[in-house]
Amino acid sequence: MSLPIGRAKSSAMTAGAISYPDPFTRSMLTIAATTAVMMVTIDGTIAIIALPSIQSNLAASHEQIAWVLTSYLIAAAIATPLSGWLADRFGRNKIIALSVASFTLASIGCGLSPNLETLVFFRFLQGATGASVVPLTQVLLLDINPPERHGPAIALFGMGSLFGPMIGPTLGGWLTEYVSWRSIFLINAPIGLLSLGIFVVFGRERLREGVRKFDGKGFMMVAVALTAMQLMIDRGQMLDWFSSPEIVLEATVAGLFAYVAVVHMFTSRDPFIKPAIFRDRNFLLGTVMTALLGVLLNGVIPMVTNMMQQLLGYPVILTGILSAPRAVGNMLTILFVGRMVSKVDGRLLIFAGMLMLVWSLHILTGLSLDASQEELAFVGFLQGCGSGFLFLPLNLIVFNTLPIELRNEGSTLFALTRNLGGAVGISMIQAATVRDTSIAQSYLVEGVRPDNPLVGWCWPDLDFVDPAAIGGVLGEVVRQATMVAYVDSFRVLMFLAIGVAPLCLMMKMGRGPAQAAGTPPPIHAE
Repeated sequence: MSLPIGRAKSSAMTAGAISYPDPFTRSMLTIAATTAVMMVTIDGTIAIIALPSIQSNLAASHEQIAWVLTSYLIAAAIATPLSGWLADRFGRNKIIALSVASFTLASIGCGLSPNLETLVFFRFLQGATGASVVPLTQVLLLDINPPERHGPAIALFGMGSLFGPMIGPTLGGWLTEYVSWRSIFLINAPIGLLSLGIFVVFGRERLREGVRKFDGKGFMMVAVALTAMQLMIDRGQMLDWFSSPEIVLEATVAGLFAYVAVVHMFTSRDPFIKPAIFRDRNFLLGTVMTALLGVLLNGVIPMVTNMMQQLLGYPVILTGILSAPRAVGNMLTILFVGRMVSKVDGRLLIFAGMLMLVWSLHILTGLSLDASQEELAFVGFLQGCGSGFLFLPLNLIVFNTLPIELRNEGSTLFALTRNLGGAVGISMIQAATVRDTSIAQSYLVEGVRPDNPLVGWCWPDLDFVDPAAIGGVLGEVVRQATMVAYVDSFRVLMFLAIGVAPLCLMMKMGRGPAQAAGTPPPIHAE
């Protein structure tokens, strides 16, 4: 299987021989890109496990502390679609370097924040400045490497982008337990300085000619729609969804501006998002698939983490340790797939990864409050292996046939749909879990009565007129009901994974734009 992805640094792809940076420069830029991606992606999950410590230290309410995550997600949703145009207009390496520098400064601001308001402000800056890093570094690695090196290059990128969020809970748990919650942000400073220094020294490039004008109207409509949607998703569960006027207003604004943005996209002469990008079947199917994978991967990790802490009573450090096998499995399989992707049909690798996800979710559907630590560690390892099989071949197949001039924009849309899919998935799972918990609790409570022989067998000394005793029994009922709800959610995700798996088989392994333009066929990777 060849992976002919275009290699031109300007619009004149066939004007002559295509040159690449020397191996040392390529290696340095790869290190800078990987460290920058890991820094940004870790921050997406590392703060989750430290929220209780942040809440108590800054004296914040449950609703207030949620803005530490919400502000980051909203800013990232707004800034991500802008990344492609900025890279075309000012240069991809310059935008990446500026993003890394700004993200590092914002991270230091988060770590030194004296109050919640300051922390939320700097988290917003983190989301806005870090949004460009992941999509643009992916395209950078494709452009600085010849086609025969695309597999190993994207494998290293995948180690950063997937290893980061998977190691986040483990690293966050250790730092919060033994240092402080501020260290989860301050640790970005040396990583960011290393990446920035390499980009400043080696990140020279030629600007793309004929960059389109900025479609301010289209960007505004997309930004408003994404902001309203993100607010609705993040605050819906807290405000009981559409029983709240705020959620109704946000849903209306999101739907209205999304509709206007789509109409503008198909009627404007030079829209912010080009409709032509969706004519590529691989990109269209890959975008749908990555959005659904966002639901699966982003939805499972918080559920398992919360289950270990809230239902099984594991401390923060143990929860972090049991999350580590997920990162180990991911790293091992990405290295393996990086060597195999040029020898095996990428669609089969994706399908194998989906089967691993289905297997892990099937195991989760059989869990109970007596689940062992070994079982949870194995599930995490299996999920890490599955995501490792998915990431690299999916990215290469999607960008294999996408025209080079659409690559920056395609990468930003690809990242945006995955983030939105993850946000929607987490929100839907939380809502379904709360609903199922209430339903299961109502059924279980019916059995807690004096004439039930099981009650007498389990709690022989239970006094039904003692409020403390009844409270203890009801607490156990809530734990059991919540576990039932979690299992139901895992089952729904398993069926979703089964439905997503066949999408990869509908993609085509056609010739990429480099071969279509008449360039020599690429050499197979290793």
